[in-house]
Order: sequence, then structure tokens, then C-alpha cells
Amino acid sequence: MPFPKKDDDFFNFQGKVNNDVVINQVPWNIPPAEVAALTARRAAYEPLYHKSQEKENRTSADVLRHRQMRKTYEKELRVFIKAWLMFNPLVSDDQRKEMSIPVWDKEPTPISPDYVVSLAPPLLLLDWSKQSQVTVHFGVNPSNEKQNAKPVNISGAKIWYRIETGPWQFVADDTNSPYLHNLAITEPQNVEYRAQWFDKKMRLGVFGKTVGCIVNP
Repeated sequence: MPFPKKDDDFFNFQGKVNNDVVINQVPWNIPPAEVAALTARRAAYEPLYHKSQEKENRTSADVLRHRQMRKTYEKELRVFIKAWLMFNPLVSDDQRKEMSIPVWDKEPTPISPDYVVSLAPPLLLLDWSKQSQVTVHFGVNPSNEKQNAKPVNISGAKIWYRIETGPWQFVADDTNSPYLHNLAITEPQNVEYRAQWFDKKMRLGVFGKTVGCIVNP
């Protein structure tokens, strides 16, 4: 969640959060140790904030100490809010709004039927180095599986193949690239693949480009 950028706005924001947490720690079922750690960080932060605001008396070191403390404080405050406020069922949405904390959407947004059709189809990269087997890498970046996450709200890809110029045959619905396809062949065969996305309701996207290889038995 984003925090206020201006120092005075952040000061007011963290103060409101701290005050409300101290007042409501019992009904919100927040462990005393967590509250104590949060208030201790506030106690360390606020004097540095006030000193940094004294334009006639502050030094560059005062400003730097405040910036460093705020950076540390923000990290800890963000963790605290996510753990005890943002998703805590004991905290009402109105209370979250009063603290300027985002109200999470309890109802998932329906996926448009046209969404999957509008997406660019999965790209394919084949590895046929093993006998009678093709490793089918599919996705937005099949050459790098570490950076090959599926598009948002997409469950996986439907993979098809054909041998030579024969009919297209369904291979599998796969949710994680790559897919290992074993072929029962007795001689080298020209094999082609194509794929399309499917969403959580099994609605299908368009086919991508056909990719082929020669597989040895």
C-alpha cells in the first residue's frame, strides 16, 4: 500500500494508525508485544521528525537521521498494517477508511468473457533433444521459465499437436510450463504444436503460431 509522500502527511497518518491501534488492540485481538513494538518505533521516529521540521535550527545530519528513520519505520509499519489491520475481520471497513488504509475487495471482480480472447496467445519453444519426447515450453517468455508467469486471471494453456499433415489432436491442459509430451513413434516424425490460453472458467483464447520439430524414436 502507498504511504503519504509528504513528511507532515505521513506524520499524521502514522499517528492516527498508532492511536487507533492502542485504543482498539483488545477488540482487534492484536498481541500486546506487536502494539508495544509499534509504539516504540513511533517514539523513536517522532522526535526526529520534529527536529527535521525546525528549519532554523536543524542540521543536514538531523534531516538525514529523519529520512533514515522514516524509511525503516515505513517498512515496519507496512508489515504491521498487512498483518493486523488490512485483512483483520475484527477491523471494520469504516475503521480502515478512517485510518486511510485500503479496503480490500471481498468480492472478486468477474472476468470478462472477452478477456482471454483479447490476450496475445502463448508463445511456444520446443526441445526435442530426447528420443520420443518433446518438452513444450509455453507462455509469454518461454525461453526463460523464471520470467514466464501466466497472464493475470489465466489458468493455463491448452496444447495441441499433429504429426506431419494429419489432424490436430488435443494433448493436455497444462497450468505450468513446460509440458513433457511423450510420443509413441517408431520412425522420425515431423511434429507440430500450437496452444491457446484458457481462463478460470475454461473459456478459450486464440491459437498462437504453429511450431514444429523432427522427433526421433
